[in-house]
Amino acid sequence: MNQIKFSTMKTIFEPNYRKLIGWLTAERKFKKITQPQLADKLSLPNHTYISKIERFERKLDVYEFVTICQALELDPHEGIEILLKPASNFHLKKPEQYL
Repeated sequence: MNQIKFSTMKTIFEPNYRKLIGWLTAERKFKKITQPQLADKLSLPNHTYISKIERFERKLDVYEFVTICQALELDPHEGIEILLKPASNFHLKKPEQYL
C-alpha cells in the first residue's frame, strides 16, 4: 500500500497549488478576461476576491475552483491533473495548447 505524504505546510505555499492558480490566471489572461469581468460572471460584488486568489492571499476551495473553471470555460480535470503530478515533473503548457 502506498503511503501518501500529507504536508503541514499551508496549501497556498504548496508548489502544485501555486501552479494551479498560475494556470487559472494564465487562462483568464489568455482569454482576455479581466478580474472585474470574471468577478461579474461570478456575481461577485468586486474583483478583489479574484485578486486575492491570484496573489495567494485567499485559498480556493473545490467548489470555487470548479465555478471559476466554468466561468472561464475550462475543464476542471486539467487543473486536477496539475495537483496530481509531482511538482518537479510538471510544466505549464502555453494557454493555446489547451485549445
